[in-house]
Amino acid sequence: MNPSETPINQYSLKSLETWLEKLGAVPDNESPSRWILKVSHWEAIINFEQEDLSIVWNCKGNITKRTFSYCINRDDVENAIMQGP
Repeated sequence: MNPSETPINQYSLKSLETWLEKLGAVPDNESPSRWILKVSHWEAIINFEQEDLSIVWNCKGNITKRTFSYCINRDDVENAIMQGP
C-alpha cells in the first residue's frame, strides 16, 4: 500500500512524530499528544485524542475545529491540516 494512502492508525508513534516535524509542527511541552503548527496566517493545534484526531485552527482569533477518524489516510489528514481553516 502506498504510504500516503495508509490510515494513520497503521503508523508507529515515531513515524507520526517524524511526519509532523517535517510539516513544521513542534510538540507541546505540556501535553505529549498535542502538536502546534504555526503558519504565516494561522496556527493549528493537532491533538491525538483517544477516539480521533482533532485539529483546531486559530486564524486571527477565529477558531475552527475538525475531527478525523484514525482510519483516514495520512495524505488526507495532511491536506486538511495544511489547507487551514
